[in-house]
Amino acid sequence: MPAETNITTFERFINTIDYLSLEGRIHVPFISIEGIDGSGKTEQVRLLVERLRNAGQTVLQTKEPDGGRLGMEVRAILVAPDRQLTPAEQLLLVSAARFDHVRSVIRPALANGKWVISDRFIDSTYAFQVAVSDVDLHQLFRSTCEIVVGATLPDLTIILDLPLEVALGRRGLRRDGVLDPAEATRDFAAIRHGLLVMAREAPERCHVVDANQTVDAVACDIWRIVENLL
Repeated sequence: MPAETNITTFERFINTIDYLSLEGRIHVPFISIEGIDGSGKTEQVRLLVERLRNAGQTVLQTKEPDGGRLGMEVRAILVAPDRQLTPAEQLLLVSAARFDHVRSVIRPALANGKWVISDRFIDSTYAFQVAVSDVDLHQLFRSTCEIVVGATLPDLTIILDLPLEVALGRRGLRRDGVLDPAEATRDFAAIRHGLLVMAREAPERCHVVDANQTVDAVACDIWRIVENLL
């Protein structure tokens, strides 16, 4: 097939992605919650979903990387103790899972008028893969986001921030132990910095919340931000 035809087909494909991301959507909020391991992110997702449902909203709770059909398989690869993946390899795997997650889970829920609350989304990819890489992955990150996410960005992102030593202490107290072997070697200082960089780059979307508080206090701070979307 001639090169020009390939380019035209690819451009048409990208335009179709953007069209499908917006077509028929009843505008209801899509919220992501981010934070380093030990920030209390998963508990805050649960509490927010519960509070929204008590307020009469229909809510889909999801997570990454294992929120779609491909996600569990990708997660199994990422956490396998016998694999040493580069940040670029991780980024591409997570993006493959997200491509499916956005199309099979997030967009259908939004189109049906459901709030979507996701435990992690694109900001985690920047923090966990781009920010820690010795190779510059910024262009790869931008390019994959354009294709994988399109116009389906969160309306609001909550970034739970706390000192590294506090997060480390919390991880040590978890009853379920460390489920992800990669936690032992992660550069949490770089990951935390990456999340705060994303917050500075997208101040209208991202809100940083002090996670070095009680669970209830953090939940109240989050609710004060989210209730503006009701």
